[in-house]
Amino acid sequence: SSIVNSPSEKPQYYGSFVLWTDPAEGDNSLSVYVGLVEACDEAGNPCDFVHRAFIIFGRTLPATVFIGLLLALPVTMIIIGVKYLEECPREPKLPIYLLVGGCFGGLKLLMLMCEQARKLRDDDDETIHDDSELLTMTKVAHVFLTLFLCVWFGFGNVWFFGVGIPKFKAPLHEPKNWCDSVVFSFTFWQIVICYVLITLAFVFGTSFCACFTFFRCKKDIEKV
Repeated sequence: SSIVNSPSEKPQYYGSFVLWTDPAEGDNSLSVYVGLVEACDEAGNPCDFVHRAFIIFGRTLPATVFIGLLLALPVTMIIIGVKYLEECPREPKLPIYLLVGGCFGGLKLLMLMCEQARKLRDDDDETIHDDSELLTMTKVAHVFLTLFLCVWFGFGNVWFFGVGIPKFKAPLHEPKNWCDSVVFSFTFWQIVICYVLITLAFVFGTSFCACFTFFRCKKDIEKV
C-alpha cells in the first residue's frame, strides 16, 4: 500500500492509500487529490471515475455549504406553490409544479446533507458501523428521486413555455386568461437555475472524463 505522510494525528483511508491529516488544519486539498488518484486507478471506465470524483468532491466542506444554500430554492418553491396555488388559471399546473418539485427536491437535498453528517460522524468515530442495508436503500431512493425530478422538470418546461407571456391581471372578458407575476417570474428563474446547475454538472463531468482518459493514456505509455 502507499502512504502519504503529513504532520497529523488521524488517518484517512483511500483504498491502498493511507493519508494522515491534521483536523486542525482544515485543508482537504491533499486528501481530495489522493482520493482522485486512487479513484482513477480503481475505476473501470470513465463513467465510473466521474461517479467516484463527484462523490469525493461532494464530501468536501464547500460542497456541504453549497448544498445548504441550495436548500433555499425548494423551500421557496414550496412556499410560492402553496401561497399562489389558485393564482395561475392560465396554467394551473405551474403552482403544482413548484409545490411538488420543491417537496421532492428538498427531500433529496436533505438526504444529501444527512449523508454528509453521517460521513463526519464516521470520521470522528472509530467504531465500525455495518450500514450496508441502509446504504443500499439510500442509493435506491437517490435514483428514484433523481429520475422523478428529471421527468418533473421536463413537464415543468412544457407547462411553462406553453404559457407564453401571460397577462398578470385577470382581464374583464377573460377571467381565466392570466397568471400571477410572482408564479411566472419565479418559475422562470427556477428553470434557469436548474439549467445552470445541469450545465455545471456537465462541464465538471466532461472535465473528469478528460482527466481520466489523459492519465490512463499516460499510464499506458509509461508501461511501454
